Amino acid sequence: MQFGENMQFLRKQKGMTQEDLAEQMAVSRQTVSKWESNQSFPETDKLIALCDLFGCSMDALLRGDVRESVLEDTAGYDKHYNQFTIQICAGVALVLFGLFALLFSYGVYWSETVSVLLFFTFLVIAVAVFIIAGLSHGDFVKANPNIQPFYTQDKIAAFNRRFPLFIVLPTVLVLLGVMWLIAADALAPSALATEKWEYIYCSVFFLFLTAAVPMFVYGGMQKAKYDIEAYNKENSRDPETLRRKNTVERISAIIMLISTVVYLLCGFLGSYWHIAWVVYPVAGICCAIVSVIAEKAA
Repeated sequence: MQFGENMQFLRKQKGMTQEDLAEQMAVSRQTVSKWESNQSFPETDKLIALCDLFGCSMDALLRGDVRESVLEDTAGYDKHYNQFTIQICAGVALVLFGLFALLFSYGVYWSETVSVLLFFTFLVIAVAVFIIAGLSHGDFVKANPNIQPFYTQDKIAAFNRRFPLFIVLPTVLVLLGVMWLIAADALAPSALATEKWEYIYCSVFFLFLTAAVPMFVYGGMQKAKYDIEAYNKENSRDPETLRRKNTVERISAIIMLISTVVYLLCGFLGSYWHIAWVVYPVAGICCAIVSVIAEKAA
């Protein structure tokens, strides 16, 4: 920002008119107007007086962006979004760990009933976490559909420097998991049946996914957190935006419901618990496609 813009912003933050500021500085209103339009600049003694009045440094007033030092997160957006992100990541981790438990329990000769109940225990907890997170986030959005941008450029830049780690680290974990699957055949213990060993080494792959996928989710959600403009657009109260959002939510809910039915049918009718899980990532991709199509159609 230029000096004039900084001064105009600070004056308005103080609730002062140009006349009020002119009186404080012992100058005319026209002089203040020229300062704010960058047609002229105050003398050194006036600059010092302005810095004292507005509580800022001369460097910030002349060359900086004073908005970064005064804007605050009055709605508690940052704290809420961090909590929301952690809840969603925890839910995702619980689902994936539940799949690990399901496959591993098969591999160690537990009964099918016990294994399925173990998986559904984790699934129920995950669903509860998702519901709590969704309701909390929905209440926050209703109360704060529009957030005044407050993140400084330095803070956004600092996160952007860390963001590649949320892509690279989980990608490495997934690749290590794939390497484990490739090598697992050669490591099969002679005391275990081939089918049982397959369950065990596939379960270990899900441990890699349990560590990796929440990292992807965390990085993506935190990246979205800093894009307040997108948040405001997404939560706009205009009828067209609301209609589009409700349509996407309904279609996504139907997709996930169908996926769950398919998963259960594959498990109970064909005993394909160990591979039927693939319906969930496919469903997630379908939901993402629906969201993108709706956004492009807007």
